[in-house]
Amino acid sequence: MSENRGLFSLDTAQAYLAAEPPVQTAQLSRRLWTASCGVYRTLFIEADSGVIAIDTFGTPGRARAYARAVQAAVPGKSIHTVIYSHDHLDHSGFAADLAAGAEIIADEVCAKVVKLRGAEGQRQPTRVLSGEQNAIAIDGVDLLLLNPGPTHGSGNLAVYFAEEKLLFSSDTVLPNACYGLMPDYHLRNFVSLMRGFLALQWDVFVPGRYQLSDRAGFSRGCDFIEAVQEQCQRAFVEFVPIWAYEPMQAYVGDKLRERFGDLEGFEQHIGQIAIRVVHHYLMGGWGLEDTPRPAVLLADTVKL
Repeated sequence: MSENRGLFSLDTAQAYLAAEPPVQTAQLSRRLWTASCGVYRTLFIEADSGVIAIDTFGTPGRARAYARAVQAAVPGKSIHTVIYSHDHLDHSGFAADLAAGAEIIADEVCAKVVKLRGAEGQRQPTRVLSGEQNAIAIDGVDLLLLNPGPTHGSGNLAVYFAEEKLLFSSDTVLPNACYGLMPDYHLRNFVSLMRGFLALQWDVFVPGRYQLSDRAGFSRGCDFIEAVQEQCQRAFVEFVPIWAYEPMQAYVGDKLRERFGDLEGFEQHIGQIAIRVVHHYLMGGWGLEDTPRPAVLLADTVKL
């Protein structure tokens, strides 16, 4: 069986791409469901005649397993709309396998990256949004899609449900320390943009990975990233060998263990997080999205 490859080039990757792990679902409200295949987590919405899915998971096999989980949770309704939270293949790479005929909604920067990338299985968005807020209605469901600015990936969209007091923002603030931040987070404005979500009225946070969180967990996650940024700057001042993993792991771990050592994954990930963050200060970020005017990214170059 030939799977959509994404960007893999080796035939031996087919086994990985084809694997279909179990996907667990849980109902969060009358119309909202969350789905998880272990590490990855997303959201889908029961509409009047069909289902709106956020993201696709990161392989053809996972996308098919996600589709079956949706069918089991909402029998008789198929996925007719897919919203890309951002451009990364491990979240939105395989709409061709999830729902081949679905409408694909994405932010314009995400759509431009998808077009240029040309990854097999990642369908081009058919409805492109721009700006910080888009209130749209799909099949009896009112959605507020928010692009706070450069936080994670390209053209990232959060989804806010005022009635349910729920916020979805993929791969941004996690309820643990199980992420290395490299090279996905645009750190210049990250924490301030994330804290902007706290102006909205929500109680449940769906983070795109791992378990659900809440306002307190979200706020602490912002505190954690901010604290890592501070200690990485102090590492320069104290002439820690910032280019080496072990010294950075020891330095930042020692500084933050008392306050954040209880976070799952802290010991395993703090070194990688520190190396990523220190290079933000050393090199200035990962391109245009880390500049004061990130809106120029691809603005006049790529036509959809």
